Amino acid sequence: MDKIIVNLIGGVGNQMFQYAIGYVLSKNTGFDLYVDLSAYSDYKVRNFELNKFGFDIKVAQVCDFENLNKKHLFKKTLYKDKKKTFCPQVLKIKHSAYLKGFWQSEKYFIDNRDDILSLFNFRDKSFIKNDTLLSDIKNSNSVSINLRLGDYITNDANKKIHFVCKKDYYTNAIEYMSKSINNPKFFVFSDDIEGSCAYLPEGYEYIYANTANWQEDMYFMSQAKHNIVANSSFSWWAAWLNNNSGKIVVAPSRWFTREAKINDKDFIPESWVKIPV
Repeated sequence: MDKIIVNLIGGVGNQMFQYAIGYVLSKNTGFDLYVDLSAYSDYKVRNFELNKFGFDIKVAQVCDFENLNKKHLFKKTLYKDKKKTFCPQVLKIKHSAYLKGFWQSEKYFIDNRDDILSLFNFRDKSFIKNDTLLSDIKNSNSVSINLRLGDYITNDANKKIHFVCKKDYYTNAIEYMSKSINNPKFFVFSDDIEGSCAYLPEGYEYIYANTANWQEDMYFMSQAKHNIVANSSFSWWAAWLNNNSGKIVVAPSRWFTREAKINDKDFIPESWVKIPV
């Protein structure tokens, strides 16, 4: 049976990019979409999280890979995201395929935005513990501010690829929001709430989000009117899922360290405001 298989790896933001391109190829070809979770047997840094959204996910077995290779012995079935930039040829795939990589560009699925919004809509919202905070976000001219600290600071391997956005970035981003919208209310989300204070400019009032789980973080940020993101796929998706038609999203102008030498020209949506970093 023909099928599209995507290899999942990384945290939930990475998994969402990987599943989104698989979804589009499945829709284009009419083939069932499967996920390969085998990488998580050795990868202990993050867990498989897409099941938290509550949609049906087909998990590929070893026999699925074997059958794919047998049926398409003389066709290319493995596609890798080598260049990290948008590759339109991938969307023209007409046969079974196995996708490996991160595929971090909305260009792969922007034409299916409504479908992706529906896909990554939490069907069971029992994870919500802080109704008061959510209500405040929904009923104010809210701006979510995300700071990715944690493993960007402590993990040596990550530090070679990812940098922490400095205070200058957040100062400029907050100033931009303050000039662009009336009475902004700033809500701070971070994997290190206590440490985040050092990266934020003085002279503004902040509400520090005391969230119970990653679902609250992503959902609450997506419900804000506007977003200031960090260079994190998790942060990216929270802003992208924001369906406010008048939203302003501010992002750092680059996503990776210069040492990493990764071309990130297709990572940040054109409608977002880029602040130099």
